[in-house]
Amino acid sequence: MSGRITIRLLTACVFLLMGAAGCGPGAQAGPITIKVDKHPFRVTLLRDGKTVVAQDSGARLRYQVTGTGEQYHLTDVLSANGSTYTVATNETGRTAVVKVGVQGSGLHLSLALTPTTGIQQVYDAFDVSPNDHFLGGGENGDRVDLHGQIVAEKVSYQCAYVAAPFFASSAGWGLRLVTQNVSALAFPGSVGGSGCAYGSEDQCGFPPLPDRAEVCVQGARLDEQLYTGTPAEVLASYQADTGPPLNPPMSQYALMKWRDVVTGPGDILEDVSKLRGAGIPIGWVILDNPWEPCVGSLTFDQSRIPDPVGLIRTLHAEQIKLMLWISPKVTCASAGYGASELIGSGSGAVINFANAVAVGRFQAKLRALVALGIDGVKGDRGDEVDLEPQGAALQNAYPVQYASASMAALPKGAAAIFRAGYTGEQRVLPAVWGGDQPGDWTGLQRAIRAAATSSMSGFPVWGSDVGGYASAGLTGEIFARWAGLGAISPVFEVGGIGQNATPWTFGDAAMAALRNAAILHYELFPYLYRLGQRGLPALRPLAYGYPNDAGSWAADLELLVGDDLLAAPVSGPGDSPSIYLPPGTWIDLSTGATVTGGTTFTRPTPLGNLPLYVRAGAVIPFNFRTPSGSWWATDELTHTGRAGFLVTPGSTVALSGQPHDVQLFVPAATKPARVTLDGKKVAFTWVAAPLSGAVVRVHGPSVRGRLAFG
Repeated sequence: MSGRITIRLLTACVFLLMGAAGCGPGAQAGPITIKVDKHPFRVTLLRDGKTVVAQDSGARLRYQVTGTGEQYHLTDVLSANGSTYTVATNETGRTAVVKVGVQGSGLHLSLALTPTTGIQQVYDAFDVSPNDHFLGGGENGDRVDLHGQIVAEKVSYQCAYVAAPFFASSAGWGLRLVTQNVSALAFPGSVGGSGCAYGSEDQCGFPPLPDRAEVCVQGARLDEQLYTGTPAEVLASYQADTGPPLNPPMSQYALMKWRDVVTGPGDILEDVSKLRGAGIPIGWVILDNPWEPCVGSLTFDQSRIPDPVGLIRTLHAEQIKLMLWISPKVTCASAGYGASELIGSGSGAVINFANAVAVGRFQAKLRALVALGIDGVKGDRGDEVDLEPQGAALQNAYPVQYASASMAALPKGAAAIFRAGYTGEQRVLPAVWGGDQPGDWTGLQRAIRAAATSSMSGFPVWGSDVGGYASAGLTGEIFARWAGLGAISPVFEVGGIGQNATPWTFGDAAMAALRNAAILHYELFPYLYRLGQRGLPALRPLAYGYPNDAGSWAADLELLVGDDLLAAPVSGPGDSPSIYLPPGTWIDLSTGATVTGGTTFTRPTPLGNLPLYVRAGAVIPFNFRTPSGSWWATDELTHTGRAGFLVTPGSTVALSGQPHDVQLFVPAATKPARVTLDGKKVAFTWVAAPLSGAVVRVHGPSVRGRLAFG
């Protein structure tokens, strides 16, 4: 083995005396091996002796110098000390120290150049197939599959509200850049260049990439983690490294209503009365900007909200919680921040969250609002000022600082949704929302893709404004279809600039669609909440669950909802959308019809109906609201002493620890002659709409047996 070193780790589960301990996220049988070639230096990751991924033989570890833009690369190993290598470069006077080692289900590699002066950015490159596909890279509405893309990893409202220098490949591996520095990812099929630009700084640039993937980091260091496994396993390993996502409080899953501008308390109370009058559940109102006399004061504008405590008490008496819009921007001197406590000036000034005095002042203002009775915050912005000139890491670190400072000032378990995000923020932040989409079909399509990419970037609790934000041209049809996306989203917001702020002006059909969607959302609550408790993504690209299925990679306007549901929101005009189902047997929840997957078909879909399918064999939490609505009240997410489940025909139920009253909803196309559980006939109620099936009532704490139709 002249010129190479092999590092081996045999992965194995560890069994403790008290019981078996799992191998952890992404764990697989078989040894992970790292092969290090020394002449020239090159690293290959293997499992079971087979190559998982290798650094590209020609374009691997290299760097670009400032000024000339000339690139140099690492050459031969000069010396080795265990897993630490001193490596020469083809630039006179510059060397690199590279450390490699097995970590988790893959390898960790760090590179530091000496001297560090004059280095603009560092690159790595990997051999891939031109047909490989990729997920991750941050929240984005333009693409789910990263094949052929260049993704700039710099938080900005122009490019990506949520950035994450991470991806998972269909070839069984993934990568995370362990940095807050501005970076970029480039994938096979890309034509070269820099991708989306924000600010005037030099960006990572890439050549055309027919058959390799590349990464680039600003600065003189590269720190990367490679993973092995399916996209689901790679995402789990990534989340284990970066921290478990924070699950919101139960109440945050309730419907949220807001307007871009309110003239006074009357607008807020009208929202509550209009929705409740239409039978639409609601749990929150969001008081958006402007509610302050100037942005950054974090005090109520008395001309707009003269009695904030009285308003909060009125809402609380109606079992409605209040969320306040906040921002890191400061547009007025009366906010009290000194010059050193701000970054920038004028309308572009933002709070300096690296300044302890500024953080203390900001948090004191938030705590004063909490003392008045507010229940949560909607953190906007944090992505509208270019901070990179002050340091390569500040732009991406800033939204994490903003969210951390905000959440630390709120009571434990408080509700919050933020727009801007970066890797690690999911540890402190309960949820993100998709920012500002236009209120048209393009906006709805962008929102669907943003849901998938947010989840595949480590932010599993997500939502969008039903109808978009800048929604002056919004139609009732688009609003109704967008409500279907809200139904399956952990965060269900209704509001914006256009008519979605007052959806009753669209007419009865749109309000009926909103009601159907909101009821379905409340039915799905226990399923969505359980996913959040486990840190699992709620809305997933189909390729997350079916990485070997070409049709799933192409269907980027459909979403898996957890393991057992698939939603195909209608994302264009008309009522006969084309739907793709992955291989397997699926049941249409609206009709009860059984559909064989691995095929594309047309489904008649009237306004107010969401194509939603359940995997055959599934048993999932589901609080089905019968047409009488007597079991769960309109605004109830849960009900003490009751539980509900969706059970597909022929499934085996194995439930324990249940309350006394348990409801089972069994989808079916036609009314069965009888229903049996564990071979015994049980009484049932037949419902034909809005979901077709049988409703069975049984008693806990244990519900077991095969549920079948006679």
